[in-house]
Amino acid sequence: MKVLIILYSKLLEDNDLLQKVSEKVNYLKKLIGPDSLYAVITTEMKDFIDRFPDLIFIRNDKGTFLYGLYKGLRKLRGNDVLVLDPSKIISLEKLKEFVSKRRKNLLYTLNGKWEGLALLRLIDLDYFIRTMEALLPEERDLSSVAEQVKRDYGIQYETL
Repeated sequence: MKVLIILYSKLLEDNDLLQKVSEKVNYLKKLIGPDSLYAVITTEMKDFIDRFPDLIFIRNDKGTFLYGLYKGLRKLRGNDVLVLDPSKIISLEKLKEFVSKRRKNLLYTLNGKWEGLALLRLIDLDYFIRTMEALLPEERDLSSVAEQVKRDYGIQYETL
C-alpha cells in the first residue's frame, strides 16, 4: 500500500497547513512506513521538499485537487493507494481503520461529502484514472468521482 497526500493551491490559504501535514506524515510513518509516502505538490510549495525529506514528491502543474489526484494515481499504478487530503481532520483511529480494510474501496464521508480519506484498490485504480481523465476540466471531489466510476463501470465502494 502506498499513501498519496494531495496538496493543491487552495490549501495555501490555510495558515496551519504545515502543522497539519507534519502531524499526518508522522502518523503515517509509524503506521505504514516512510518508504510508502508520496505527496503531490504545486510549484508554490517547494519548501515542503526541504521540510519533509522522507516524502517522494509528484508535481501538480495545474494546482487543483483533481489534477493532483490524477497525477498521483497514475504514478502509483500497481498499488493499493490510501489518498489523504491533509487539510481535513482525520484521527489516528480512522487511519488505522482504513489500513485494516485493504480489500475494499473506501471513502470517509459525512453527509455525502468526502472528508479527506480514501482507500482505492489496485484492481480498480485504472477505472478511477480513466474517469478522472474525462473529468479533469471540472473540479470535483473524490466522492463524485467514485459515484461516476460506480455508474460507468459498476465498481462499488463503501463509506465510513
